[in-house]
Amino acid sequence: MLYWCEGDKYTSPNRYKVAITTTDVKMQKLFVDWLKEYYLIDKNQIKLRLHIWEDINEEKAKEYWANELNIPLENFTKSWVKEKKGNKKVHKNGLCRASIDNKELFNKIMRDINSEFLTD
Repeated sequence: MLYWCEGDKYTSPNRYKVAITTTDVKMQKLFVDWLKEYYLIDKNQIKLRLHIWEDINEEKAKEYWANELNIPLENFTKSWVKEKKGNKKVHKNGLCRASIDNKELFNKIMRDINSEFLTD
């Protein structure tokens, strides 16, 4: 249900991305654990990308997410750094996208969703 409701289901002719982007570490951990337990995805296959604001310490944010999700720092891709405007509340560790590009996995998850939730 989490992936069906919150997941990025981006596809293009050459890319099939299974991903969730959130500020909620518990939700991200559930997603990562689900990939590992039910789809036998090795944590080294999961890529992380931060969406942070310019006043956030990128290295500390990476360490936070890596430690919480038990994924190596080497799995981070380039962070997306946004300019902070106004007094908007900024999440101190940014948003984290956990993703894997895998056509077979994408198709399997979509089949599982269809068979579990969309049957007549």
